[in-house]
Amino acid sequence: MTKFEVNQIDVRGDGKVILYQRPDHKVKKWQARISVEGASGYARFSTKMSDSKDAERVALDKYFELKNKVDKGGSLQGKTVKQTYDEWLEYLPVVSMDKSEDYINETTSKVKRVCVDYFKTKPIGDITNTDAQQMMGEYLRGKELASSTIRGTRAALNLFFKFAVDRDYLKSVPSIPVPSLKKNPRPEFNKDEWKKLTTYLRQWVEEPCKGERGLNGYDKKRHRERFYLQHYVLIMGNTGIRVGEMRNVRWVDLDKVEVTDGEERLLFSVDGKTGKRDVIANAGTERYIRRIYEYRRDELGKTDNTFDRTEFIFCHPNGNRIGTYRGSFETLLKDTELRKDKNGNNRTLYSIRHTYATMRINEVPIYQLAVNMGTSVEMIEDYYSHAKVRDKEFASSMTKGNQRGSTKALPF
Repeated sequence: MTKFEVNQIDVRGDGKVILYQRPDHKVKKWQARISVEGASGYARFSTKMSDSKDAERVALDKYFELKNKVDKGGSLQGKTVKQTYDEWLEYLPVVSMDKSEDYINETTSKVKRVCVDYFKTKPIGDITNTDAQQMMGEYLRGKELASSTIRGTRAALNLFFKFAVDRDYLKSVPSIPVPSLKKNPRPEFNKDEWKKLTTYLRQWVEEPCKGERGLNGYDKKRHRERFYLQHYVLIMGNTGIRVGEMRNVRWVDLDKVEVTDGEERLLFSVDGKTGKRDVIANAGTERYIRRIYEYRRDELGKTDNTFDRTEFIFCHPNGNRIGTYRGSFETLLKDTELRKDKNGNNRTLYSIRHTYATMRINEVPIYQLAVNMGTSVEMIEDYYSHAKVRDKEFASSMTKGNQRGSTKALPF
């Protein structure tokens, strides 16, 4: 019996024909779940009967009909992959309340692209290990994917197939092996390139822009966009926060944590693909936050007491969250001739996070870095999952070697 079934009746006494009722249905019609030897999966349907004896008669008639079909080489024709996926789309957000919207969208998108588009109307109960392996092979064909990307895709698929098993649409989760691939990290900036990028940002923000005020004036809209992008880059480079996490951060998500030398560091509470976590920023990040805070406060004509801390930090003038800086960042990389790394790989916004990791990896213990970045490193998690970012010694090590932060208190 599953949590989706109550009042079960084993009609034949061998588990082949099961009657049950759904706990969430107001009208207690009897449902039937039928399995037939020689066929995988189950056939489910409503008997449309309220009386159990009438329901047993309908279910037995259906059982012999399906048995005859299977004996002739047919299948039970249960839920299709697409139908199961549609149910899962409604189910996943309900049971993943601790996960972000980005996580839900990314997980369901992977299953849609890899599994649903491949199998389409195939009965999900007919999927075998071989079918699943062929599906994965088709997904991998001709692609050069990082092993972490492939593992993430397999995790999403396993989640989907487990749902199908829990609903008795599938007997077991099919085996999906992941090939051992060479790591394919995203390109980062070395120290000289990072200095070149951040130095250029300063002049790029303030340079005259041709706009409504004429050739020699400033385009206020463009200046704002560049100012916000500048601080987006600087804050990401000093926190290692993911792109999707950064765009969801609000002012209320900022806090402070004391480190062992008696100083405080800025703390970001983020919600991303791995759930909620606290991120300790490098010393000096406070001044970037202060600049953007003062810009937004003055833009709205607010005071520290009237400023709305529930706003997104990176927002449009109307307060709506800024969706992406991808296009603007690509233009910036082109202008600085930093679009590609030495191997010819295109850099993206995610390269900032990778830069943070490569610059910090020799300065702090790797497990602490992994916790701060919310990354999944299997062996590290096995031995150091107890690490907490609010621990004073941990906070101190995460900011060790960086410049001292501003002594001026933030207004929140």
